[in-house]
Amino acid sequence: QGKDIMLTSDVPYTSLTVAPLKSKARCIEKVETEYDGDFSRLIDIVRASIVVADEDQLLCVAKELQNEKVVRLKNRFKEPIFTGYSDALYNVEIEEIICEVQLHVGAIVAHKEENHIYYEYFRSFFAGNFGACEARIHMLEKCVDP
Repeated sequence: QGKDIMLTSDVPYTSLTVAPLKSKARCIEKVETEYDGDFSRLIDIVRASIVVADEDQLLCVAKELQNEKVVRLKNRFKEPIFTGYSDALYNVEIEEIICEVQLHVGAIVAHKEENHIYYEYFRSFFAGNFGACEARIHMLEKCVDP
């Protein structure tokens, strides 16, 4: 079903996976740590993941996703998360529901899997991108070395 909604048959990709709904506990954690308690900003409960083999496939899938009603694009290829991981997160409206479509490069996914345990541990503390991480590190440095 997800394949029919998002990608035509001539768009090359390695895999498309529809993920389980984000858990209630993770939704609450994300709203508290990233959205100042505003649940209306939580738009990634319904998720799918597309993995591509290379940059050519990435561009092809990205172009195809632009045919959907994209309400937000978080391009973490431009600004990777604190672990160095990068991908693109599209929030698309499908049948009045906003869904997150994660676009990954296979070689980078392997890196993510190796480092996921660290990501889980530090996600709440270093929520956000490199800028947010730098701010937290600066705060810690001031505590240790006033």
